[in-house]
Amino acid sequence: MPGPEILSAARLARAGRAPACALLAGLVAACASGPGANPGALSDAPNMVVIYVDDLRADGLSATGNPWIETPHLDRLAAEGLVCNNAFVTTSLCCPGRVSVLTGKYAHATGVTDNQPKHDFQHRHLTFVDHLQERGYETAFVGKWHLPNPQASPQRGFDHWVSFEGQGDYFDPLLNIDGELVQTVGSNADVLGEAALDWIGGRPGADPFFLFLSFKNCHTPWDPPLRHRGLLDDVDIPLPASFDDDPDELPTHWRASRLSRRNRGAHPHPEYYAAAVRRYHELILGVDEAVGQLLAVLEQRGVLDDTLILFTSDNGYLLGEHGFIQKGHSYEPSIRVPLILRYPPKIQAGIENDGAALNVDIAPTLLKLAGLAVPDDVQGVDLAPLWQARRSKPPAGWREWFLYIAPWFQDNGAPRELALHSARWKYVRFLENPISEALFNLWDDPDERVNLAGPQATEQATAVLVGARQALQAEMERLGVPAAWFDGRAAASP
Repeated sequence: MPGPEILSAARLARAGRAPACALLAGLVAACASGPGANPGALSDAPNMVVIYVDDLRADGLSATGNPWIETPHLDRLAAEGLVCNNAFVTTSLCCPGRVSVLTGKYAHATGVTDNQPKHDFQHRHLTFVDHLQERGYETAFVGKWHLPNPQASPQRGFDHWVSFEGQGDYFDPLLNIDGELVQTVGSNADVLGEAALDWIGGRPGADPFFLFLSFKNCHTPWDPPLRHRGLLDDVDIPLPASFDDDPDELPTHWRASRLSRRNRGAHPHPEYYAAAVRRYHELILGVDEAVGQLLAVLEQRGVLDDTLILFTSDNGYLLGEHGFIQKGHSYEPSIRVPLILRYPPKIQAGIENDGAALNVDIAPTLLKLAGLAVPDDVQGVDLAPLWQARRSKPPAGWREWFLYIAPWFQDNGAPRELALHSARWKYVRFLENPISEALFNLWDDPDERVNLAGPQATEQATAVLVGARQALQAEMERLGVPAAWFDGRAAASP
């Protein structure tokens, strides 16, 4: 991987900034189960690296079924760790997804429900990184933050900070490095990968470290570096089976979204579609190279097997399915993400599990591995039972369904759709006037092309609908989701 030319490499050194101590202390004190509740021995705590990519579908890697590219370094993580075959986000959009990972809470609980949050979630919520730093971890953030912070200013919880404002640029990004703006030269993934390696290589302390490495890839505009652009030009990219499905057959909300400008040119000419999808997948190659460099450095320093590495994405992406090129809706490609964990002391190599794993589960999992108690307000669960099962079948007592809350782009304080997802069934409730529903049998109809709800519903589908409505309301109540949403009534955001 070509190294970027960072114009002031000295500024990559750790700045030694202190967190916002008064605010952090107040939040920790208010938390029923603070980070000191189960400290254990810090020497036993693993190093941790979260590798976070943007808009990457669950099938984006060759290890998870991508037929067009090879991702050998990401495949290595899969071969040497746990692959969660059914990993999902609880809201498929950048900002809500990122905050859910950091806090372990759903979007309705954090108040970050779209990509223009009006308030800084950190005023009311701790992140798992806050707890790790309080515990004694040396922490770093490198990459795309995307949450409002003018000029990519450093954020609480991180001792070292390298980021760019907003979406950033795919080439020559302007970085904020510990409070100083630094112009760089190179592709975004190369620059971020090199910055992460510099930090790991330059760490003076023996304390365990935590690195959040957050890539811009594969967000639009799909613009891979020249060494990757065109590698897939000779590869046939077939249209999804549902690409030409009649929009009039879609539920009202999805039909309106399909035909709207917001769909960003979905259902374009097939040749344009194929070219765009090729560029999308070529962007994954830069991430794979950066991950390979990271693994090599950790191995050279003798800490690879002492380091938990977690790889995932902020959300999935519809690449032409049902005529959509976007995220947000509860269709499978939009809400499914890759999720891989490698940590040889606890996770056996080469295992998979089919249990539903959620982005809100990442925070409690990392806290538990660090020997910390999980705060009472965290809504996710520890993923350890999935790797302890050492088989594909979900462990006894694992969640049978989960709630998906779509992002919302209007000011009435409520989303447009909710979904209840089990291994076999997906029930979608559209919060519009009048209320409408969709029901999909994912075993028989994995492409979600046959809506079993409606006047022609079979006796079996009718029974499933009745049970799904009741289960949805129960899950909403358990998670503190406003009950008014079930009937489509607007409710004020937290």
